[in-house]
Order: sequence, then structure tokens, then C-alpha cells
Amino acid sequence: MIKLLDRWNALSNRKKGFLFICAGALCLLGCILLLIFTESIFSTVLLYFSLGFNIIGLYIILWVKDGKEK
Repeated sequence: MIKLLDRWNALSNRKKGFLFICAGALCLLGCILLLIFTESIFSTVLLYFSLGFNIIGLYIILWVKDGKEK
């Protein structure tokens, strides 16, 4: 677990943002697949996770971009 946290801290903020966006895209894909093939309530949960991950990722990327402009 400590190695995983060390790796996470070693990543740049831009890469962390892209990882959150990729996680959000993966959740959104799972949500769409569940909606198409089943009538599962879990698709709604995945949709909320997707929105959360994408918002966090975009916030990190915009924060990094704003820091470079200053």
C-alpha cells in the first residue's frame, strides 16, 4: 500500500487529472453498457461515479493549467 501511495505522489498533477478522467470514462462506459443490456439500478451509481471522477479530473487539469499561466 505504501508503494502505491509513493507512486501516486510521484505522478504529476496533469497525469493524476488524466487518470481521473480515464476512470470517469470507464465508469461511463460501464453505465451505458448496463443500461443497454440490463435494467440495473447499478448503472445509476456508475453514472454518479463517472460524473464525480470527471469533475475531479477536469478540476485538477484546469488547476495545473491556471498555475502555469501565473
